[in-house]
Formats: sequence, structure tokens, C-alpha cells
Amino acid sequence: MSASFDSIKEGFYELRDFVLNDLGLLLNLPQGGNYTAALLIATACEVLGRLRCENGEGSEFFRNYLVPESWQPVASTVFDALRNGLAHSFATKAVVQIPGAPLDLSVSWKEKPHFVYDAKDGCLYLNVRNLSEALREAFEKYEMELQTDSKLCELFRKRRQRKMIIDVQNAAEREEWKRLLSHNNSLQPTP
Repeated sequence: MSASFDSIKEGFYELRDFVLNDLGLLLNLPQGGNYTAALLIATACEVLGRLRCENGEGSEFFRNYLVPESWQPVASTVFDALRNGLAHSFATKAVVQIPGAPLDLSVSWKEKPHFVYDAKDGCLYLNVRNLSEALREAFEKYEMELQTDSKLCELFRKRRQRKMIIDVQNAAEREEWKRLLSHNNSLQPTP
């Protein structure tokens, strides 16, 4: 069975609008929010990679849609430093270890140029506004691909339908869930 763009466009537009609207709110702040915006972009790449790329990798989507061509050969490391470095430390810089040359990855709000290495500071700068624009363009390009490729639509449909299920492994916690969700604990309208 092949899916058409018409059959998945509602889900695509919902995803696109949630991400880009939230990103727009962050970018309209007078300052700050660069780490939060960068993490939203990285998370969006993970979701879009799962929906668009056969291997389901966010780093592949990031490389193919958001990274300038000259930096694409090292995009997976940049993505990992961005996604996992910032997500797990919320530090201003994530260190990329290259034999003999440590490199800091820094997310600039708007001052520093995008994908530019500053040898004096030993820092690769990503400009969050440029990343945001690249993500917006990636959604546009992906939408055009979906409109012309039923196999991509089918991949989107199948992977978007999957529900993530967290299986509670701990027996005591499972019992607590049952207790909390029992009829006596459900919301009741107040008189």
C-alpha cells in the first residue's frame, strides 16, 4: 500500500507547525534562548530523521538538510556534540575531541557567523538563527519531496503512526500506577 501526500499532510503540517511556531517564540526573545532553540532544532532533526531517512538517524537529516556542504563530512560529530553535549549538560560549549586538537562547539544567538571556525578561540560557531532558517527550509524541501514521492509518504505514515510505549518494568511502580489510575483517583467534576 502506498500513501499519498494528502493522506499524511495533516500529520506533517501539525509537526511542522508545532516545531516552527515554538522556535519562532524563542527567536522573538530579545536575547537568550539559544541553547533551548538549538536543542529544539536538534530534536526536530531526530524526529524528521526517523520519518524521512531509511536508517532513521537525526544526524543524517541534520547533515543533508541543515549543514553547509563543506561541513557535511563532519556533520554527525557536530550533531552529536549539539544534541548530546548540550542536552546532557546545558553548557555553553560541547567539546569535540579531535586527536591533538580539542574543539569547542558554541551556539551563538546572533553575533557569531554560522559554521565558522575561530582558530584563535578554538571554537566552531553555530548561529541559531541560521540553523532555524535552515530548519524552516528543510521542512519546505521535505514537504516537496513528500508531494512527489509516495514511498516517502508511506515511510512517514508508518513511522508517525508508531506509538512510543514505555513499559513499566518495576512491579512496585506498576502497582502505584494502578492505584493512581484507579476510579477513586480519577478527576471528578466539582459540584
